[in-house]
Amino acid sequence: MCKHIFDNCRHTKVDMKAKKVIKITAFVLLITLIFIILGGILTIFFLTKDTNLKNNDLNSVCADLRVVNAKGEEIEYYSKYKAEVAYRDISPYIVNAFVALEDKRFYKHHGLDYKRIAGAIVNNIKAGYLKEGGSTITQQLAKNAILTNEKSLVRKLKEAKLAIQIEKHYSKEEIMTMYLNTIYFGHSLYGVKAACARLFDKTPAEVTLAEAAMLAGIVKNPLKNSPLNSVENATVRRDLVLKLMSEQGYIDESEYENALKATYVAPPRQKKDTASGSYADAAIYEAAEILGKSVKEVMTGGYTVSTYCEPEAQNVLVRVYNSEALDVENAEKILLLADNVNGGVSAYISGVGVAPAEFRRQPASTIKPIMAYAPAFDLGICSPASPIEDKIYDFNGYSPKNYQNSYLGWTTVRKAILTSSNACALKTVADIGLERAFGYAEKLGLKFDENDGAASVLGGMTYGVTPLEITEAYMTLAAGGIHRELKFVSEIKDKEGKIVYIRPKSSERVVSKEAAYITTDILKDCATVGTASKLKTLNYPIAAKTGTNGDDDGNYDAWNMSYTTKYTLCSWYGSTESKLPTSVTGGSYPTLAARTVYGYLEKPADFTEPEGIIYADIDSYCSENSHILKLANENTPYEYREKAMFSADHLPESSDYFDNALPEDFEVTLGDGEVILSLKASDKFDYYLFDLNGTEILKIAAGSGYTETAVPVYGFGVEGYYVEARTKDGVSVAESVPRIVLVTDPDPFFGLFGQNKAPFIKAPEQ
Repeated sequence: MCKHIFDNCRHTKVDMKAKKVIKITAFVLLITLIFIILGGILTIFFLTKDTNLKNNDLNSVCADLRVVNAKGEEIEYYSKYKAEVAYRDISPYIVNAFVALEDKRFYKHHGLDYKRIAGAIVNNIKAGYLKEGGSTITQQLAKNAILTNEKSLVRKLKEAKLAIQIEKHYSKEEIMTMYLNTIYFGHSLYGVKAACARLFDKTPAEVTLAEAAMLAGIVKNPLKNSPLNSVENATVRRDLVLKLMSEQGYIDESEYENALKATYVAPPRQKKDTASGSYADAAIYEAAEILGKSVKEVMTGGYTVSTYCEPEAQNVLVRVYNSEALDVENAEKILLLADNVNGGVSAYISGVGVAPAEFRRQPASTIKPIMAYAPAFDLGICSPASPIEDKIYDFNGYSPKNYQNSYLGWTTVRKAILTSSNACALKTVADIGLERAFGYAEKLGLKFDENDGAASVLGGMTYGVTPLEITEAYMTLAAGGIHRELKFVSEIKDKEGKIVYIRPKSSERVVSKEAAYITTDILKDCATVGTASKLKTLNYPIAAKTGTNGDDDGNYDAWNMSYTTKYTLCSWYGSTESKLPTSVTGGSYPTLAARTVYGYLEKPADFTEPEGIIYADIDSYCSENSHILKLANENTPYEYREKAMFSADHLPESSDYFDNALPEDFEVTLGDGEVILSLKASDKFDYYLFDLNGTEILKIAAGSGYTETAVPVYGFGVEGYYVEARTKDGVSVAESVPRIVLVTDPDPFFGLFGQNKAPFIKAPEQ
């Protein structure tokens, strides 16, 4: 018993010690936590001490960016001036849609949603990166109106402090109004009023439930989710917002189901003018890329962006764009004019909402000169007169067909380009090597995906090209093989007038001037007798290539790429959501639009021929029959001499086709009352045997092999025979010296009894 009492006492002492240690540890932790909290508060105070809400901070958000043209004149754009709307003029659908998606406890918190912040922290820890921000609408207003898009803890702390201050000074209704008036919706659209007008042709009070939900769904990623860029993406986001509105009780089941059935109807195409902002929008986007900032930061940062825009050229594109005669139902249009000398965009107008640096489409046949023919001319693999067989080829399992399954058989590279043969372009790239062809096209300005393969030769790329890229490539040809990046922006100044960017004047030769000129010469033919022949009425030097991407049911893209010595022009018609009629091809409306544009521009000078271009006679008969390009020599008949263009570095060898045209074994021997003529026919020429009087004895077709002929002779005297070589067209190419025999066995009756000189022909030896 005593032992039991002793043990209890011992355990009691141990428990007391443990409790004492726990109390001390807890106290230390509490003190540490207090110091951490105080340190955190002091740190937050220090980091945000200069961040306080000021008068008019939330009412001064609008674009203050200046965009100027090449003459220094300011270019107007859509959001140059702020378009505000009062709360009473905003549909409740819009308000509820944004609350449901962005901040479902908006009416309950006081600037910060602590429950949402805690959830965001947990999710970020699980994800291992900053996946969520947990921002309320009030925080977003603070960021949009006062702060930047910088992703940092300091910015989030400033944002939180401002949100609390905003909630103290403004009502929820006022906060929502300011928020909706400062949101960026893409397309240079600031505020809900501008967005409703551009996207739906309505005021904020007129939008439907479905439109309000779509509007809210855009904001997270305007480039991806705008219905002007992708109705499919916009609809997916809309349906998500509608689901949230239904779950949170803003709409009933009937409203939800009906809104899901709604389809987006784009507003009627608006007429464009110089203030419409196509050029300015593209320049702003490029400036943001250059500065590494968001479009919003650039538009509200007080910058001055100088561009290459030529106002006269811009007015021409506006006039052509607005021409009803050049409209196609359900088709969008892009016109882009580039200066070949300075590498700047002289004019630009677009009916699509995506920046030209982001809008990717399949280039179709416009890529062929870039990827196939200019590289082939540069490498000396072929020349315009080179024979090429237009037939179906198999390129590692890829066997594309020509348009309407039509083939020329053996033709020339020039004719293959003029008819836009798919087969010949593929064969040319096969000779170059696909990787080398990719390399050339990239040097000219195109970009490829790692999954791009042989189909790229015909414009079947994974992601396609942008109008800027394909124009840059053709501009390189126009500049004689000198590559420059194509840009809208020449210079950027900050709000103090300090230059923060000036475009470097860099250029690089990527194709020989001879190869560029040869390509241009063929594309000049394309503009008169080829697929772009609607340009021939211009009556001045212009090079062009068309392209059409589609199938038997319709076309998605129709291009005309053209250039003069002054400008390169991209003319595109297409549809992002449906197909165009099959009648809308690159040779139709895009070419007509290009012709109209050039009709307003000053007539250019012709292209300057490089010194390295040589014109030489080729042996056309050799090309046609042996399918090998060779130069004519002294034995080539006049009828088969054809002038062709070459680079001096890549001249073919001389032809020997007509050398030794006569058979070496032509023999004439005297027999018993007959003369025996024999020879072996070549595979190239027909042979004709004549006597000294010019009487034809026999025609021996090419490829007949050894032939022996007996000709009866009478009387006493001299007999002679010669052979003449002719082409299959009947052109004489060589004539032998007569072979003479003496007849010594006379017929006393001189053949008066029915005999004549008709030959007796022995069967040729095989």
